[in-house]
Formats: sequence, C-alpha cells, structure tokens
Amino acid sequence: MPRTLMTEIIRCQNPSMMTLEGTNSYLIAAPSSDTVAIVDPGPAGHPEHIDALLKAANGRKIEVILLTHHHADHSEAAPALAQATGAPVRAFREDFCIGAGPLEDEERLLISDAVVNVLHTPGHTSDSVCFLLAGDAENGSILTGDTILGRGTTMLDYPDGSLLDYFATLDQLKSLSPHEPMLVLPAHGEPLPDLTAAAEAYMDHRHERLDQFKVYLEQNNIDLADTAVQNSATADSVAIGLYGVDAQSEMGLKITGQMVSAMADYILQRS
Repeated sequence: MPRTLMTEIIRCQNPSMMTLEGTNSYLIAAPSSDTVAIVDPGPAGHPEHIDALLKAANGRKIEVILLTHHHADHSEAAPALAQATGAPVRAFREDFCIGAGPLEDEERLLISDAVVNVLHTPGHTSDSVCFLLAGDAENGSILTGDTILGRGTTMLDYPDGSLLDYFATLDQLKSLSPHEPMLVLPAHGEPLPDLTAAAEAYMDHRHERLDQFKVYLEQNNIDLADTAVQNSATADSVAIGLYGVDAQSEMGLKITGQMVSAMADYILQRS
C-alpha cells in the first residue's frame, strides 16, 4: 500500500459491496516520531488486522486511536486495540470515545509530532470527520473516511446522514486547496491526487442524480413526501426504477433506498 511522509495505509481484508477492497486503516506520525496514531482500526473479528497494525507501528507507542465515524467497519476494533495498547480512542461521538473526550470541529491536534486538523464533515453520517495534515505530501493530505472514496461514490446513511449536510461538506472540502492539489486518503479504495477535483465530481454526480430523480417522480406521478419516508415501499420502488437495483438484493435496495429518501428529504427541506 502507498505511503506518504506522515501516513501509512494498512488495509483490512474485509472486502464487500460497502467496503470495496477493504477498510483502510492509517498510521500517522512524523518521520522522527517515536509514537504513532491510528485512524479507523477496522471491524471486529479480524485479529490479523490488529496484528498488522501493531507490526506496522514497529515498536512505537500508539499514542491515540482516531475514528472518522461510527460505522462498524471503521470502529469496532477500537476497543480491542485500546485494551491491547492502552491508547485512548477519540471520535466525534462521545459514546465511541474511550479514556478521552470527543473530537471537536476545527480542533488542532499535535500527535506523533504531526499537526492534524479535525474537520467535522457531516453527510455520510452526522458524526463524520476528516483529518487534515497540512504538512504531508506535496500540498497536504486529508483522510476523508467515507466522505470521499477512492472510487465510485459514497452512500448517505439517511436519516442520520443528509444530502443538505453533504453538499455543505463537499463545498467546504473543495475550497480547502483550490490552487494546489491536495492528496485524498480515503477509508476505501486508493488515494486520489486532487481533493478539489474529487469534491467537484461528487457534487456534479449528486446534482445529476437529483435531476434524474425529479424527472422520474414527475413521469411516474410519485408523491415526494412518501419517497422521503425511510424504508417505505415508495422509496424502494423508486430505487428499483431509478437505479436499476435488483429487488432481491437486500443490501443494494437498502443503500439505494436511503439515497432516494435522502434526495426527497433534501428537496423538501429546500422547498
């Protein structure tokens, strides 16, 4: 897996529709540091991944465990890793923290001799955060969790995640480095070379889907309010018709149904 000046990626072997090739855990440290921080230690049930993280630490003390958000494929291994190392766990949600307080928006962390800026970036989930390392790579790097993936687009865990929040987050991210390409280090997939380009592509895709969604509802005389109801038959029906998802695919229908309801909710909020 690729490395940068301040990060190393260790990928968990948990590939799936949701995780792509697997969850990317990150070690963060300045080159001269004798400690490391670990971001998103992965899911439970993968002791070999914990072993790989400890091996990558190479004898350095694990100073802190950070979570980009609460989803199980990012957070479940945190208690076991904390118990094994004595490191505290910090997340935006207090109930996922162990031995330390929650992360705050625009908090500046000095960990393992590296400056890490915390950005609250809701949309995928309400508690999603990104970690900005201004001194990393050529023009800085940003660990985006599931907010921006290495390929494809991300889902919104509606109603916890909202499209209104997500558009605001993407707008924030694309403005972080408008003149120099900042490296994107996602929780799934490979790194991307340009944060602004990635955020703009995500925004364009979501607006294109919104336009398709509006046309589909109008053509099929479907009530917008019914579509906004999570797990409703109307949302599932639109997901099948708009996305072409297999009606027998429980996971595919759940993901696309959430996106359909998130789009309906977004339109209703803005009307």
